[in-house]
Amino acid sequence: MWKRTFIFFVLMLLFSMMISAEFDIQHIFASMIITLIVVWFWRDLNPRLPIILSLKELALLGRCLIFLVGYIIESNVLVAKTLLFSNPAVSPVFVVMQPHIKSNWGRILLATCITITPGTVTIDIDPETGRFIVHALTKENAMGLPHWRMIDEIRKLEIGIQKRREKYAVDTSRAHDADSSGTL
Repeated sequence: MWKRTFIFFVLMLLFSMMISAEFDIQHIFASMIITLIVVWFWRDLNPRLPIILSLKELALLGRCLIFLVGYIIESNVLVAKTLLFSNPAVSPVFVVMQPHIKSNWGRILLATCITITPGTVTIDIDPETGRFIVHALTKENAMGLPHWRMIDEIRKLEIGIQKRREKYAVDTSRAHDADSSGTL
């Protein structure tokens, strides 16, 4: 636990120093104090911090980010073309879709990818069913959204992380049964 706290402290301190306007003893000292306070306030969240990704999962995440940057550039060009030349014409559409993403973080990642890509905005995600409501600027954007490659990339990442979690999962089903008095 202390190792994760120390890593968190170092990362926060580095971030604080990067956004600092100057690099002198006063800024270093102030950054250390503020970072210590932030780490102290977040100490209860330490057990809830996510697992550290493996190299394969980091590669998949990097691949997702590369695809996302490409889609953002492509969407910027298409939105500019739509707004400047009306080709294709602006025809706002709401799309209801249900991608096969099961985890909350996967759904949030997909919603963020949809929203930061110009021309689309995630309006709502139903936590029970995983159904997304998305606003698209054109019908062409709306038609391609359910078959977007990012959905498959996020699903691959989700499956990889789920497999690793299942590998290290502990069976606690007996600890909560009616006859579990002898197991404690």
